[in-house]
Amino acid sequence: MPDGAGGNNPDPEVERKLRELKEEISNPKTREPTPLERLVAAREAEKRVQRKRDTRVLAVLGLVGVVIVGGGVFAWLRFAPPSRHHHASAAASASVRTTASVRATAAALSTASALPTLAAPLITPLQSLTSNGPPAFPFADSPASGWAAGADGITIPAARPHGPYTAAVVRAAYQTTRKLLIAGNLNWPTLRGGPPTAFADLLTKQQREQFLAGLHSTALNKDGTEQNTRDWIASFAPGSAHFVTTIIKVHGQMSASLARDSGSQVLRINFDYIFVYAVEQPGNPSNWLRVVVQASGSVDFAQWDDPGGPLEAWYNTGGSTAGGLCGVRDGYIHPDYPQGPTPSVQPSGKPVNPYSLATPSTGPVNGCQPTTGT
Repeated sequence: MPDGAGGNNPDPEVERKLRELKEEISNPKTREPTPLERLVAAREAEKRVQRKRDTRVLAVLGLVGVVIVGGGVFAWLRFAPPSRHHHASAAASASVRTTASVRATAAALSTASALPTLAAPLITPLQSLTSNGPPAFPFADSPASGWAAGADGITIPAARPHGPYTAAVVRAAYQTTRKLLIAGNLNWPTLRGGPPTAFADLLTKQQREQFLAGLHSTALNKDGTEQNTRDWIASFAPGSAHFVTTIIKVHGQMSASLARDSGSQVLRINFDYIFVYAVEQPGNPSNWLRVVVQASGSVDFAQWDDPGGPLEAWYNTGGSTAGGLCGVRDGYIHPDYPQGPTPSVQPSGKPVNPYSLATPSTGPVNGCQPTTGT
Protein backbone atom coordinates (compact mmCIF):
# COMPACT_ATOMS: atom_id res chain seq x y z
CA MET A 1 0.00 0.00 0.00
CA PRO A 2 1.32 3.46 -0.81
CA ASP A 3 0.98 4.88 2.75
CA GLY A 4 2.85 1.99 4.33
CA ALA A 5 5.63 2.15 1.79
CA GLY A 6 6.10 5.92 2.36
CA GLY A 7 6.62 5.43 6.15
CA ASN A 8 9.54 3.05 5.57
CA ASN A 9 11.38 5.48 3.22
CA PRO A 10 11.79 8.97 4.89
CA ASP A 11 12.22 12.08 2.83
CA PRO A 12 15.95 12.77 2.02
CA GLU A 13 15.58 16.48 2.76
CA VAL A 14 14.29 15.73 6.23
CA GLU A 15 17.25 13.42 6.81
CA ARG A 16 19.73 16.22 5.84
CA LYS A 17 18.12 18.74 8.21
CA LEU A 18 18.30 16.22 11.05
CA ARG A 19 22.03 15.62 10.43
CA GLU A 20 22.79 19.39 10.41
CA LEU A 21 20.88 19.83 13.67
CA LYS A 22 22.85 17.02 15.35
CA GLU A 23 26.17 18.50 14.21
CA GLU A 24 25.23 21.95 15.52
CA ILE A 25 24.26 20.50 18.88
CA SER A 26 27.43 18.42 19.20
CA ASN A 27 29.76 21.27 18.07
CA PRO A 28 28.41 24.64 19.33
CA LYS A 29 31.61 26.51 18.34
CA THR A 30 30.60 26.40 14.71
CA ARG A 31 27.52 28.46 15.53
CA GLU A 32 27.80 32.22 14.85
CA PRO A 33 27.18 34.31 18.04
CA THR A 34 24.18 36.53 18.11
CA PRO A 35 24.62 40.39 18.23
CA LEU A 36 23.66 40.37 21.95
CA GLU A 37 26.27 37.73 22.71
CA ARG A 38 28.95 39.73 20.87
CA LEU A 39 28.09 42.85 22.90
CA VAL A 40 28.33 40.97 26.22
CA ALA A 41 31.69 39.44 25.23
CA ALA A 42 33.10 42.86 24.26
CA ARG A 43 32.12 44.37 27.62
CA GLU A 44 33.73 41.50 29.54
CA ALA A 45 37.00 42.06 27.63
CA GLU A 46 36.84 45.77 28.42
CA LYS A 47 36.49 45.03 32.15
CA ARG A 48 39.54 42.75 32.10
CA VAL A 49 41.67 45.49 30.47
CA GLN A 50 40.49 48.07 33.05
CA ARG A 51 41.33 45.73 35.94
CA LYS A 52 44.89 45.40 34.60
CA ARG A 53 45.20 49.22 34.37
CA ASP A 54 43.94 49.67 37.95
CA THR A 55 46.48 47.14 39.20
CA ARG A 56 49.36 49.05 37.53
CA VAL A 57 48.18 52.41 38.91
CA LEU A 58 47.97 51.02 42.46
CA ALA A 59 51.48 49.64 42.12
CA VAL A 60 52.77 53.05 40.98
CA LEU A 61 51.03 54.91 43.82
CA GLY A 62 52.36 52.42 46.35
CA LEU A 63 55.94 52.96 45.21
CA VAL A 64 55.47 56.72 45.15
CA GLY A 65 54.20 56.51 48.74
CA VAL A 66 57.39 54.71 49.73
CA VAL A 67 59.44 57.43 48.02
CA ILE A 68 57.49 60.20 49.77
CA VAL A 69 57.93 58.56 53.19
CA GLY A 70 61.66 58.10 52.58
CA GLY A 71 61.99 61.68 51.36
CA GLY A 72 60.01 62.95 54.34
CA VAL A 73 62.33 61.20 56.79
CA PHE A 74 65.32 62.71 55.00
CA ALA A 75 63.75 66.19 55.01
CA TRP A 76 63.08 65.94 58.75
CA LEU A 77 66.66 64.93 59.45
CA ARG A 78 67.90 67.67 57.14
CA PHE A 79 65.83 70.57 58.43
CA ALA A 80 65.04 69.73 62.04
CA PRO A 81 67.19 71.97 64.26
CA PRO A 82 69.72 70.07 66.37
CA SER A 83 69.69 70.20 70.16
CA ARG A 84 71.28 73.18 71.84
CA HIS A 85 73.49 70.74 73.77
CA HIS A 86 74.96 69.24 70.59
CA HIS A 87 77.90 66.84 70.93
CA ALA A 88 80.22 65.23 68.41
CA SER A 89 78.64 61.80 68.99
CA ALA A 90 75.18 63.22 68.22
CA ALA A 91 76.52 64.83 65.06
CA ALA A 92 77.99 61.51 63.92
CA SER A 93 74.71 59.70 64.63
CA ALA A 94 72.73 62.30 62.69
CA SER A 95 75.20 61.96 59.83
CA VAL A 96 74.70 58.18 59.70
CA ARG A 97 70.92 58.51 59.78
CA THR A 98 70.96 61.16 57.07
CA THR A 99 73.27 59.11 54.84
CA ALA A 100 71.06 56.02 55.18
CA SER A 101 67.98 58.07 54.35
CA VAL A 102 69.68 59.55 51.27
CA ARG A 103 70.62 56.08 50.05
CA ALA A 104 67.08 54.76 50.59
CA THR A 105 65.56 57.73 48.79
CA ALA A 106 68.05 57.47 45.92
CA ALA A 107 67.30 53.73 45.51
CA ALA A 108 63.57 54.41 45.42
CA LEU A 109 64.06 57.17 42.87
CA SER A 110 66.20 54.87 40.74
CA THR A 111 63.43 52.26 40.70
CA ALA A 112 60.82 54.92 40.04
CA SER A 113 62.69 56.13 36.95
CA ALA A 114 61.23 53.16 35.05
CA LEU A 115 57.66 53.95 36.11
CA PRO A 116 55.02 55.40 33.76
CA THR A 117 54.73 59.13 33.30
CA LEU A 118 51.91 59.15 35.86
CA ALA A 119 54.40 59.17 38.76
CA ALA A 120 56.81 61.77 37.33
CA PRO A 121 55.10 64.93 38.74
CA LEU A 122 55.20 63.45 42.26
CA ILE A 123 58.77 62.16 42.11
CA THR A 124 60.51 65.18 40.59
CA PRO A 125 60.27 67.46 43.69
CA LEU A 126 61.75 64.68 45.85
CA GLN A 127 64.90 64.52 43.76
CA SER A 128 66.01 67.93 45.06
CA LEU A 129 66.18 66.48 48.59
CA THR A 130 69.28 64.48 47.68
CA SER A 131 71.32 67.57 46.74
CA ASN A 132 74.19 68.70 48.93
CA GLY A 133 73.41 71.29 51.57
CA PRO A 134 74.66 72.62 54.91
CA PRO A 135 75.51 70.11 57.64
CA ALA A 136 73.06 69.26 60.39
CA PHE A 137 75.08 71.45 62.77
CA PRO A 138 76.36 74.38 60.65
CA PHE A 139 78.50 75.86 63.46
CA ALA A 140 80.60 72.72 64.06
CA ASP A 141 83.84 73.95 62.48
CA SER A 142 83.70 77.52 63.81
CA PRO A 143 84.57 79.26 67.10
CA ALA A 144 80.82 79.61 67.68
CA SER A 145 80.40 75.85 68.07
CA GLY A 146 80.48 75.95 71.88
CA TRP A 147 78.72 79.29 72.34
CA ALA A 148 75.29 79.60 73.91
CA ALA A 149 72.21 79.68 71.72
CA GLY A 150 69.89 82.67 71.38
CA ALA A 151 68.97 84.78 74.38
CA ASP A 152 70.90 82.41 76.67
CA GLY A 153 74.05 84.03 75.32
CA ILE A 154 73.04 87.49 76.57
CA THR A 155 73.76 87.22 80.26
CA ILE A 156 73.46 89.94 82.88
CA PRO A 157 76.45 90.49 85.19
CA ALA A 158 76.11 91.02 88.91
CA ALA A 159 74.90 94.56 89.53
CA ARG A 160 76.62 96.95 91.92
CA PRO A 161 76.04 100.66 92.65
CA HIS A 162 77.57 103.27 90.36
CA GLY A 163 77.56 106.81 91.79
CA PRO A 164 73.99 107.82 92.56
CA TYR A 165 72.62 104.72 90.82
CA THR A 166 71.79 101.85 93.16
CA ALA A 167 72.41 98.20 92.38
CA ALA A 168 68.68 97.76 91.68
CA VAL A 169 68.75 100.62 89.15
CA VAL A 170 71.85 99.17 87.47
CA ARG A 171 70.21 95.73 87.33
CA ALA A 172 67.12 97.23 85.67
CA ALA A 173 69.37 98.98 83.12
CA TYR A 174 71.06 95.67 82.35
CA GLN A 175 67.69 94.04 81.79
CA THR A 176 66.53 96.82 79.44
CA THR A 177 69.76 96.55 77.46
CA ARG A 178 69.27 92.80 77.16
CA LYS A 179 65.72 93.31 75.85
CA LEU A 180 67.02 95.77 73.23
CA LEU A 181 69.69 93.30 72.05
CA ILE A 182 67.16 90.45 71.83
CA ALA A 183 64.62 92.56 69.93
CA GLY A 184 67.29 93.91 67.58
CA ASN A 185 69.21 90.72 66.82
CA LEU A 186 67.09 87.67 67.71
CA ASN A 187 63.55 88.65 66.72
CA TRP A 188 62.46 86.35 63.86
CA PRO A 189 60.02 88.69 62.08
CA THR A 190 62.74 91.37 62.09
CA LEU A 191 65.47 88.96 60.99
CA ARG A 192 63.34 87.92 58.00
CA GLY A 193 63.05 91.53 56.86
CA GLY A 194 59.77 92.42 58.55
CA PRO A 195 58.92 95.59 60.49
CA PRO A 196 61.22 96.00 63.55
CA THR A 197 58.28 96.71 65.83
CA ALA A 198 59.64 94.83 68.85
CA PHE A 199 62.80 96.95 68.87
CA ALA A 200 61.09 100.28 68.15
CA ASP A 201 58.67 99.80 71.04
CA LEU A 202 61.58 99.75 73.52
CA LEU A 203 62.97 103.15 72.45
CA THR A 204 62.05 106.53 73.91
CA LYS A 205 59.51 108.51 71.91
CA GLN A 206 62.14 110.85 70.43
CA GLN A 207 64.53 108.08 69.39
CA ARG A 208 61.69 105.89 68.12
CA GLU A 209 60.66 108.64 65.72
CA GLN A 210 64.24 108.98 64.52
CA PHE A 211 64.59 105.22 64.07
CA LEU A 212 61.36 104.74 62.13
CA ALA A 213 62.01 107.78 59.92
CA GLY A 214 65.38 106.44 58.78
CA LEU A 215 64.44 102.82 58.07
CA HIS A 216 64.15 103.36 54.31
CA SER A 217 66.74 106.10 53.79
CA THR A 218 69.70 105.63 51.40
CA ALA A 219 71.11 109.14 51.92
CA LEU A 220 74.49 109.99 53.44
CA ASN A 221 75.36 112.57 56.05
CA LYS A 222 77.93 115.27 55.37
CA ASP A 223 80.64 113.15 56.98
CA GLY A 224 79.85 110.25 54.66
CA THR A 225 78.03 108.13 57.21
CA GLU A 226 74.70 106.59 56.33
CA GLN A 227 71.44 108.09 57.49
CA ASN A 228 69.74 104.69 57.33
CA THR A 229 68.80 103.38 60.77
CA ARG A 230 67.94 99.78 59.86
CA ASP A 231 71.54 98.78 60.52
CA TRP A 232 70.90 99.42 64.20
CA ILE A 233 69.41 95.92 64.11
CA ALA A 234 70.01 92.64 62.27
CA SER A 235 67.58 92.27 59.40
CA PHE A 236 68.15 90.20 56.25
CA ALA A 237 66.88 91.59 52.96
CA PRO A 238 63.46 90.03 52.25
CA GLY A 239 63.80 86.91 50.10
CA SER A 240 67.60 86.89 50.30
CA ALA A 241 68.08 84.14 52.87
CA HIS A 242 66.58 80.98 54.26
CA PHE A 243 67.67 80.15 57.81
CA VAL A 244 69.32 76.75 57.97
CA THR A 245 68.43 76.37 61.65
CA THR A 246 66.56 78.28 64.32
CA ILE A 247 69.72 78.22 66.42
CA ILE A 248 71.60 81.53 66.57
CA LYS A 249 74.94 81.42 68.33
CA VAL A 250 75.63 84.32 70.71
CA HIS A 251 78.68 85.40 72.67
CA GLY A 252 79.50 88.67 74.40
CA GLN A 253 79.47 90.82 77.48
CA MET A 254 78.06 93.98 79.04
CA SER A 255 79.21 96.26 81.84
CA ALA A 256 78.09 99.40 83.65
CA SER A 257 79.88 102.72 84.11
CA LEU A 258 79.25 106.41 84.67
CA ALA A 259 79.42 108.80 81.71
CA ARG A 260 78.54 112.36 80.78
CA ASP A 261 76.20 113.40 78.00
CA SER A 262 75.63 117.08 77.24
CA GLY A 263 77.07 117.97 80.60
CA SER A 264 74.82 115.61 82.56
CA GLN A 265 75.83 112.42 84.32
CA VAL A 266 74.28 109.26 82.91
CA LEU A 267 74.39 105.55 83.67
CA ARG A 268 76.01 103.84 80.69
CA ILE A 269 75.69 100.14 79.90
CA ASN A 270 78.41 99.11 77.46
CA PHE A 271 77.80 96.01 75.35
CA ASP A 272 79.75 93.96 72.85
CA TYR A 273 78.06 90.87 71.38
CA ILE A 274 78.53 88.61 68.39
CA PHE A 275 75.57 86.90 66.70
CA VAL A 276 76.17 84.07 64.23
CA TYR A 277 73.45 83.08 61.73
CA ALA A 278 73.53 80.12 59.32
CA VAL A 279 71.69 80.90 56.07
CA GLU A 280 71.33 79.39 52.62
CA GLN A 281 70.28 80.84 49.29
CA PRO A 282 66.54 80.23 48.77
CA GLY A 283 66.09 77.32 46.38
CA ASN A 284 69.79 76.39 46.48
CA PRO A 285 70.68 74.67 49.78
CA SER A 286 74.23 73.92 48.63
CA ASN A 287 74.96 77.67 48.55
CA TRP A 288 75.15 78.51 52.25
CA LEU A 289 77.32 80.40 54.73
CA ARG A 290 77.51 81.78 58.25
CA VAL A 291 76.88 85.50 58.72
CA VAL A 292 78.62 87.01 61.77
CA VAL A 293 77.21 90.26 63.14
CA GLN A 294 79.01 92.18 65.86
CA ALA A 295 76.82 94.63 67.76
CA SER A 296 78.87 96.90 69.99
CA GLY A 297 77.91 100.17 71.60
CA SER A 298 76.16 101.50 74.67
CA VAL A 299 72.81 102.35 76.16
CA ASP A 300 72.72 105.57 78.18
CA PHE A 301 70.12 105.88 80.92
CA ALA A 302 68.91 109.29 82.11
CA GLN A 303 65.73 111.30 82.59
CA TRP A 304 65.70 112.39 78.95
CA ASP A 305 62.09 113.46 78.44
CA ASP A 306 61.01 114.02 82.02
CA PRO A 307 63.53 115.50 84.52
CA GLY A 308 61.54 114.09 87.40
CA GLY A 309 60.56 110.79 85.78
CA PRO A 310 62.15 107.36 85.55
CA LEU A 311 65.37 106.62 83.70
CA GLU A 312 64.99 106.11 79.97
CA ALA A 313 67.26 104.32 77.49
CA TRP A 314 69.10 105.96 74.61
CA TYR A 315 70.55 103.36 72.25
CA ASN A 316 73.95 103.93 70.59
CA THR A 317 75.28 101.13 68.42
CA GLY A 318 78.03 100.36 65.95
CA GLY A 319 79.66 97.15 64.85
CA SER A 320 80.16 95.18 61.66
CA THR A 321 78.83 92.33 59.53
CA ALA A 322 80.99 89.52 58.13
CA GLY A 323 79.50 87.46 55.31
CA GLY A 324 77.39 90.29 53.91
CA LEU A 325 77.81 92.25 50.70
CA CYS A 326 79.73 95.51 50.88
CA GLY A 327 78.45 98.82 49.58
CA VAL A 328 74.72 98.41 50.30
CA ARG A 329 72.85 101.37 51.76
CA ASP A 330 69.42 99.98 52.58
CA GLY A 331 70.49 98.77 56.03
CA TYR A 332 69.60 95.15 55.28
CA ILE A 333 72.06 92.28 55.41
CA HIS A 334 72.61 90.85 51.92
CA PRO A 335 74.45 87.52 52.25
CA ASP A 336 77.59 87.20 50.13
CA TYR A 337 77.05 83.56 49.11
CA PRO A 338 80.10 81.55 47.95
CA GLN A 339 78.41 80.74 44.64
CA GLY A 340 77.09 84.25 44.11
CA PRO A 341 78.28 86.83 41.58
CA THR A 342 81.39 88.90 42.25
CA PRO A 343 80.39 91.84 44.49
CA SER A 344 80.59 95.29 42.92
CA VAL A 345 82.31 96.65 46.06
CA GLN A 346 85.27 94.71 47.43
CA PRO A 347 86.45 94.82 51.07
CA SER A 348 89.76 96.53 51.76
CA GLY A 349 92.21 96.86 54.60
CA LYS A 350 93.66 94.34 57.00
CA PRO A 351 91.64 91.12 57.55
CA VAL A 352 89.91 90.89 60.92
CA ASN A 353 88.66 87.93 62.93
CA PRO A 354 84.86 88.25 62.97
CA TYR A 355 84.59 85.99 66.03
CA SER A 356 86.80 88.18 68.19
CA LEU A 357 85.39 90.54 70.83
CA ALA A 358 88.37 92.85 70.42
CA THR A 359 87.60 96.45 69.55
CA PRO A 360 86.49 96.51 65.91
CA SER A 361 89.14 97.84 63.54
CA THR A 362 88.48 101.14 61.86
CA GLY A 363 87.60 100.44 58.25
CA PRO A 364 87.16 102.82 55.29
CA VAL A 365 84.12 105.08 55.31
CA ASN A 366 81.08 103.26 53.84
CA GLY A 367 83.31 100.29 53.10
CA CYS A 368 84.09 97.05 54.82
CA GLN A 369 87.13 95.04 55.76
CA PRO A 370 88.05 91.50 54.72
CA THR A 371 87.75 88.81 57.37
CA THR A 372 89.62 85.65 58.22
CA GLY A 373 86.47 83.69 57.38
CA THR A 374 83.01 83.03 58.75
